[in-house]
Amino acid sequence: MDADDEVRDARDVDAWRGAVTGALLPFHVECPAPERFRGSIGRRRLGDTSMIAMTSRPHLAVRAAEHIGDGPADYLLSLQLAGTAQFRQDDRLARVGPGDMVFYDSGRPVEIVSGEGYRSLCFRFPIDGLGGHRRAGELTATTLDPAHGLAPAVAGLLTGLHESLERPGADVRGETVLVAAHHATELARTLFDDELARRGLLAAPDPHEELRARIDRHIDHHLADPGLSPRSVAAALFVSTRHLHALLAEDGRTVAGTIRERRLARCLADLADPLQARTPVSAVALRWGFTNATRFGQLVKATTGRTPVAYRRAMTDGTA
Repeated sequence: MDADDEVRDARDVDAWRGAVTGALLPFHVECPAPERFRGSIGRRRLGDTSMIAMTSRPHLAVRAAEHIGDGPADYLLSLQLAGTAQFRQDDRLARVGPGDMVFYDSGRPVEIVSGEGYRSLCFRFPIDGLGGHRRAGELTATTLDPAHGLAPAVAGLLTGLHESLERPGADVRGETVLVAAHHATELARTLFDDELARRGLLAAPDPHEELRARIDRHIDHHLADPGLSPRSVAAALFVSTRHLHALLAEDGRTVAGTIRERRLARCLADLADPLQARTPVSAVALRWGFTNATRFGQLVKATTGRTPVAYRRAMTDGTA
């Protein structure tokens, strides 16, 4: 393991406080029987992101104003693997169980209560580039439905990425791993914005931004349709194809490119998911609207440097 990474076991609360501060963030920690506390935390740095795996006995972790420095804040997306937990931030309380996810912001006070059998994965990524960050306080400490929208794809990608990193001999600095971490960041950001939009909370400073959000939501909800195209999107939103292209051009994007990139992100998430290891690559491609296997293979190779089969093997067998 690299010097920037660490795995630490804690046999009392003081040791756990130090381990969490080193691997995650500074917290004040309390539990009913400090001397009987047990926990383990491991961190893997992946470029400007990190994956943190935690198991622990029940305890309370409080990140107060005095624990927060002046540096840039990050978002943390916590995926509950076992046990239960509660997250309190911005005057909201989220209760999570296995499969649930929740966001919190490292730049603001937060309180976390872990239950018996607590086990989680925490993905830490920069706030910069998150379209809805102006409304962050309206989604933190909110339980994300594990069956809704992008949540299953995000959970599958994070789980697959973590399992590949934990295999003996895994190259945590390998290009494939860093590409997967980048896709996880982009998928998490899209999940965040999608949740804000679904709840009517995504700030839209002008009508064009609001319409672009509707375009993105329509694309995300119809990626599996092979007929998804600029013309079909324009028709569904009652705008001309010319206006549609102009709207996304303001963001430096094209309609076809957006469809392709979001389909590819879903496919890469599925290929990295160990629970889908038996699903043929061709079926994964078709599931998200890629009807040309050759073209799909070229896109994966251009993005990851590997064929779809090699990318899946690298992510699920730890050969990255």
